[in-house]
Amino acid sequence: MLLLLGAIGVPLTLFWDFAWESTIGVDAFLSPPHAANYAAVALAGAAALGIAVGTTRNGDGGVALGPIRAPLGAWVTLWGALAFAAALLFDRWWQASYGLAAGIWYPPQMAKALAYFAVVAGAWMVWIARQGDARGRRAADLAAGALLAMIAVVTLPQTFANRQHSAVFFQLACATYPLVLAAHCAAGRTRVPAAAAALAYMVLVGAMVWILPLFHAAPLAGPVYNARDHLLPPPFPLLLVVPGLAIDGFLRSAPRQASRGRTLAEAVEAGAAFFGLFALLQWTFASFLLSSRADDWFFAGGGREWPFFLRVDPSARNAFWHAISPPLDGTSATLAALYAIAAAGAGLWLGHALEDERR
Repeated sequence: MLLLLGAIGVPLTLFWDFAWESTIGVDAFLSPPHAANYAAVALAGAAALGIAVGTTRNGDGGVALGPIRAPLGAWVTLWGALAFAAALLFDRWWQASYGLAAGIWYPPQMAKALAYFAVVAGAWMVWIARQGDARGRRAADLAAGALLAMIAVVTLPQTFANRQHSAVFFQLACATYPLVLAAHCAAGRTRVPAAAAALAYMVLVGAMVWILPLFHAAPLAGPVYNARDHLLPPPFPLLLVVPGLAIDGFLRSAPRQASRGRTLAEAVEAGAAFFGLFALLQWTFASFLLSSRADDWFFAGGGREWPFFLRVDPSARNAFWHAISPPLDGTSATLAALYAIAAAGAGLWLGHALEDERR
């Protein structure tokens, strides 16, 4: 369970880091969210190392690397933990050489993001192979939810409610979330694995929405365009449970068939279902999030919660930003649907490969 705790801690501490930077602004190397993030990665890495030691000692199979044997997922997590340490040193050198004003996705950040995904994905792969009882199946669902939460972290700038009518928002969502949902549906053993993973994601991200604002904080840097007295919550989680249920319905309605034609048909069904339901639900829900009805602790909406450094015109706080984020139209919607189908196909391939390996 330590591996699972470390994997879940990765996206949660990253949301905390987002809230810290958006509220306080002074982001030291050992600030509380950074320290917690390092601890989460270290915990996952240590747990994966423990699994490797146990597998080698007991001769339980696994993937051999020299004299050491471990499940594939444990190797992926170990690689991610080591890659994170290297990326952290790279980041320190980069900031010392080029300063902090290097943008969001400069090379060390991209390296750290890849390492984070490896840590969490490895934990998911480990638990996919340990679904022999209810505890293992629940752990696999939680690990898949953590993977979905990692997608939410790296796409966070595009998920503010003001952007949730844009083509870019829907294309990003369709190119990423169906991959995890379809993979977990193919490899998971619960009755509705994709929906269970989506629910785990909503609970994990929702917990950050509800807990972070309980802590008082104020900006320590300037300029301050939005006065704050509590940590900024992340955007409310996306409505993935219903599309997840649809994916479960399409992919589990008939026994698995290994033919390419059937796999392609499943990808088309799952991807099209995800796009159609997600677009309908999230488009409507985004309007609610910008309304006064969502201006409360639960939804953290109403156009009130903004980073202290972001200058937003009062008239734009409750509006969709069509000028900088063009809305979804026929062409961009078709492209988003194709992205969803491709992502679902990749997810099915991955899920079936993990299922075959387990067998």
